[in-house]
Amino acid sequence: MRRAGLLEILLILLFILAGAPCAWGAEGEKINIFDPADIPLGIWSILVFVILLMVLKKYAWGPILEELQKREHNIASAVEEAQKARDEAQRLRDQLQREVDRAQEKVRDILDEGRKHAQQTTDEMIAKARSEIQTERDRLRREIEMARDQALQEIWKRTAHLATMVSAKVIRRHLTEEDHRRLVDEALTELQGAGKAGRG
Repeated sequence: MRRAGLLEILLILLFILAGAPCAWGAEGEKINIFDPADIPLGIWSILVFVILLMVLKKYAWGPILEELQKREHNIASAVEEAQKARDEAQRLRDQLQREVDRAQEKVRDILDEGRKHAQQTTDEMIAKARSEIQTERDRLRREIEMARDQALQEIWKRTAHLATMVSAKVIRRHLTEEDHRRLVDEALTELQGAGKAGRG
């Protein structure tokens, strides 16, 4: 604003000095305003020029300068707001990128946890199945052994009964119940001893 005022004064002085010595009269004659005879005309010229300058300053240059200053201020404000908006956009972009990175990391962690949990569940299911299979094998082995022992018991009893019948026929006499029991027990003991020796 100070430069504009200085420029106005400089222009006024330049205009006065350049045009003052040579003005043209009404009949086309050259008038010198510094000539003592033409001083009133020079004063009127300067006075009209100053009035015109003041009118222009008040109604033209002032509003124009004021509008230019407003525009300059608006442009500076717009540039500042644009810079703030750019900085805010960059901050939001960085924040969004950090959130995306955190979300991706969280997804990776969830997937890793899911894989670990699936592997752990699979291992547990395999271990449980193996345990159940082993339990079932043990149960079946016991049942088989019990069935075998029962079958052997039955075979021993029948063998003892047949031996008793054969020996009764051979001796041709009838054994008492006590003899029969004693022979059966002895046969069973021998057969069990032979069965254990065969298994061992």
